[in-house]
Amino acid sequence: MSRLVPAASLGSWAWLEAGVVSGDLLVPGDHARSWLFDTIKAERDGLATHRLVAVASDDRVPVRRAVFTLLDELCSLYPGGWPAVADGAEAALRDADLQVRCAAAALLVRTGEPDRVVAVLAASCDPVVRIALMQAMSRRDVAGYHAVAGCRATLYRLRSDSEPAVRLLAGVAAYRSDDPAAWPALDAAIRADVEAAADALAEPGLSCPQTPGEVWARALTGLDREQDCCAWAHRLTEPCERPQLRLDGIRMAVAAMRTWRAAPVRLTPMLTGIVEEHPSEGRSAALRALASSLTASRLGADSLAAVLDDPEVGAAAATALGCVGDHRAVPHLVRLMLAGSAEPRLAEAFRAVARAGADSQAPVAAGRRMLAAVPDSCAPELPMRVLAAFGPSAAAAVPELIARLEGAENDTPDWAFHVLGTIGPAAAAAVPHLRQYPTQGATSALLKITSDRAVAERYLAGHPEQLRRDRLAAQLLTWLAEHGGLTARQHRQLRSLFKTPGCAQVESAAALWLQEGPAATDELLAVLPQYLPDDVHGPKALLVFTAMGSHARPVLDRLDRFITSPRRAGPNISDDDTEMRTDERLLAATITARERIAG
Repeated sequence: MSRLVPAASLGSWAWLEAGVVSGDLLVPGDHARSWLFDTIKAERDGLATHRLVAVASDDRVPVRRAVFTLLDELCSLYPGGWPAVADGAEAALRDADLQVRCAAAALLVRTGEPDRVVAVLAASCDPVVRIALMQAMSRRDVAGYHAVAGCRATLYRLRSDSEPAVRLLAGVAAYRSDDPAAWPALDAAIRADVEAAADALAEPGLSCPQTPGEVWARALTGLDREQDCCAWAHRLTEPCERPQLRLDGIRMAVAAMRTWRAAPVRLTPMLTGIVEEHPSEGRSAALRALASSLTASRLGADSLAAVLDDPEVGAAAATALGCVGDHRAVPHLVRLMLAGSAEPRLAEAFRAVARAGADSQAPVAAGRRMLAAVPDSCAPELPMRVLAAFGPSAAAAVPELIARLEGAENDTPDWAFHVLGTIGPAAAAAVPHLRQYPTQGATSALLKITSDRAVAERYLAGHPEQLRRDRLAAQLLTWLAEHGGLTARQHRQLRSLFKTPGCAQVESAAALWLQEGPAATDELLAVLPQYLPDDVHGPKALLVFTAMGSHARPVLDRLDRFITSPRRAGPNISDDDTEMRTDERLLAATITARERIAG
């Protein structure tokens, strides 16, 4: 392929069709793909774009699908109006292949002007195209479409469409253009079509298949209709409703909990009621919904504990209970660990029960057993995480950890360093072995085990005064500031770290307070608040403010705004449930910090 690309400049484009047919152009890193993307970036409406759009009329369905995949990727990289691509997308709305029509509809919405999209929607006789267009429109600037002349009339007509999914999507879209007084009537019409619209909205060819409940919940959360969203979740999950409708009610509950902080309190009783029913798909979905939120897991802890031995949902229940520090989960977590469970939050659950003071004997014994079952050159992550969670209580595992230091082959035994450091002074037997490793992990472990200032001072002395992004240096400087203070040179190193925005600044802030005290107040108050919304740096900034006590009172207004917000902060982590739990943790940490600062 790559040998053919230069020929394009001479007028030969055979390589383009060949690359689409073979699939090479869909492979990131392919030379011809890179050339094509760079060429189109340089001239969006140039010959390369028109040639690619022309291949979309090929007789072969896989080729047409591949072209629209490429065009979609190009639009993600180079967004905005794109008339040449919009022309090809509109022409493909009549394609015989459903998947191509759906892809073309989504592409038209991404590249066409709003008035053009509304006109195509109004004229379309294909229900699949109407659904695909409206789904894509709902994910973009809705206000831009409602400003188009005739859009409101089109939506009003589509609310009487012969296809239930079209009626539902039109009703959802009408929320934005109708007076809120009309919302109850729209709600009732949408409710009437929820069941009948399910199959069409789940069509695999759509760019983003959704259930009716997910579509409806997205609209309600976008309009901040918390009470209505929770109320409809309750109604759809009534025992008298059909199973699929109850599932959509649970999905609406999950959407509400991800959006509003008070929603778990409103919805947990409904979810626990379903969990206590006979086994069903709805029961499993309700349990997963409970498990997705730390607040809901705490409120529904007894219901989760009641199903710990259930072969279908017991693992999820144990993990959820563990993540809120409930000791009842510990035996079940240990069994999951020894069985090689793939529960993604298992290590998190062990950390939470360890922080809550759970008995360490069984988890530590399980960790040692797992380490003994593999060669000394291996360091399986889960048992290492579990041992680290229990810290000094995992001292019995020191021999196995030393064996990891002695048996290390190609990789530095970083996990062994970390666990030995969390164990602390009880890991003294590992000190001679740690001294053989001139690494950051070994240095950190040595300091935590020996509390010897010389360990930290040697490391810092070997590094320049102007430090940049050295996390270990920040940790060592913090320890030294707590244990006797810094030398003049170390103080300059600390100051250089604090000048570096990002991780270094946050990690060095505690040391700055310990070393300089109230004299650093103005700088800390000027710098740290920007990190409060961050899921990684926010908790660390809160700890510094807590240490500052009354000196941090100027930040109280900002903390109050965060605490009183009804909606979740929405840190960008890419996973909705992880974002929800992160907000729950950050909210709890902020409330605690505020109480201590206010005194």
